[in-house]
Amino acid sequence: MSTADKIEQGKMAVIDSITPSELTLHLMEMGFLPGKRISLLQKAPLKDPLAFKLENTVIALRKSEASLINVKLEN
Repeated sequence: MSTADKIEQGKMAVIDSITPSELTLHLMEMGFLPGKRISLLQKAPLKDPLAFKLENTVIALRKSEASLINVKLEN
Protein backbone atom coordinates (compact mmCIF):
# COMPACT_ATOMS: atom_id res chain seq x y z
CA MET A 1 0.00 0.00 0.00
CA SER A 2 1.19 3.47 -0.81
CA THR A 3 -0.21 6.98 -1.16
CA ALA A 4 -1.02 8.94 -4.31
CA ASP A 5 1.85 11.38 -3.81
CA LYS A 6 4.29 8.44 -4.20
CA ILE A 7 2.95 7.14 -7.53
CA GLU A 8 5.63 7.23 -10.20
CA GLN A 9 4.87 9.43 -13.18
CA GLY A 10 2.91 7.48 -15.80
CA LYS A 11 2.07 4.56 -13.48
CA MET A 12 -1.47 3.51 -12.61
CA ALA A 13 -2.93 2.84 -9.17
CA VAL A 14 -6.30 1.95 -7.68
CA ILE A 15 -7.65 4.04 -4.82
CA ASP A 16 -8.05 1.90 -1.71
CA SER A 17 -9.24 4.46 0.84
CA ILE A 18 -8.99 8.08 1.94
CA THR A 19 -7.32 8.83 5.26
CA PRO A 20 -9.89 10.55 7.50
CA SER A 21 -9.23 14.29 7.76
CA GLU A 22 -11.02 17.58 7.22
CA LEU A 23 -10.31 17.15 3.46
CA THR A 24 -11.82 13.66 3.11
CA LEU A 25 -15.25 14.84 1.97
CA HIS A 26 -13.71 17.37 -0.45
CA LEU A 27 -11.51 14.70 -2.06
CA MET A 28 -14.46 12.31 -2.37
CA GLU A 29 -16.61 15.04 -3.93
CA MET A 30 -13.89 15.56 -6.57
CA GLY A 31 -14.20 11.85 -7.45
CA PHE A 32 -11.36 10.29 -5.48
CA LEU A 33 -13.36 7.24 -4.45
CA PRO A 34 -12.26 3.69 -3.53
CA GLY A 35 -11.95 1.47 -6.60
CA LYS A 36 -11.21 4.33 -9.04
CA ARG A 37 -7.99 4.19 -11.08
CA ILE A 38 -5.63 7.16 -11.07
CA SER A 39 -2.28 7.96 -12.61
CA LEU A 40 0.25 10.69 -12.01
CA LEU A 41 0.57 12.79 -15.17
CA GLN A 42 2.97 15.52 -14.10
CA LYS A 43 4.75 17.16 -11.20
CA ALA A 44 5.32 20.90 -10.93
CA PRO A 45 8.98 21.99 -11.05
CA LEU A 46 9.19 22.05 -7.24
CA LYS A 47 7.22 18.73 -7.13
CA ASP A 48 4.10 20.39 -5.75
CA PRO A 49 1.31 20.42 -6.92
CA LEU A 50 0.80 17.10 -8.71
CA ALA A 51 -1.48 16.54 -11.72
CA PHE A 52 -3.47 13.30 -11.63
CA LYS A 53 -5.65 11.70 -14.26
CA LEU A 54 -8.81 10.36 -12.65
CA GLU A 55 -10.86 8.60 -15.31
CA ASN A 56 -11.21 11.28 -18.05
CA THR A 57 -10.43 14.25 -15.82
CA VAL A 58 -7.13 15.92 -14.91
CA ILE A 59 -7.04 17.21 -11.33
CA ALA A 60 -4.19 19.01 -9.55
CA LEU A 61 -3.66 18.31 -5.88
CA ARG A 62 -1.15 19.58 -3.37
CA LYS A 63 1.28 16.90 -2.26
CA SER A 64 -0.20 17.05 1.25
CA GLU A 65 -3.68 16.36 -0.18
CA ALA A 66 -2.43 13.49 -2.35
CA SER A 67 -0.78 11.92 0.70
CA LEU A 68 -4.28 11.33 2.16
CA ILE A 69 -5.23 9.03 -0.75
CA ASN A 70 -4.22 5.44 -0.08
CA VAL A 71 -3.60 3.47 -3.27
CA LYS A 72 -2.62 0.03 -4.49
CA LEU A 73 0.00 0.31 -7.22
CA GLU A 74 -0.57 -1.62 -10.43
CA ASN A 75 2.21 -3.40 -12.28
